Amino acid sequence: MTPETIDQKVRTVIASSLGVELTEVVESTRLAEDLGVDSFGALELMFEIEEAFGLKVTNSEFESVRSVGDVVAHVRHGLAEREKH
Repeated sequence: MTPETIDQKVRTVIASSLGVELTEVVESTRLAEDLGVDSFGALELMFEIEEAFGLKVTNSEFESVRSVGDVVAHVRHGLAEREKH
């Protein structure tokens, strides 16, 4: 999966999960401040990301996520780690 494909898929999952336009979901978009994601919404989003990419994201990993770019970075890292094993 290319970095561009990962980015697009993360943005699509976030937009779909939160019911916002894809154009609102860019790398610098902040989940809480810009998209209104609360702790429950973050948990739901974490499950959506896990399902979309076949990854396991720990709560502690997701707690450090603040922006769409952070989500993309975590997914890229998770996929790279999975490929190593």
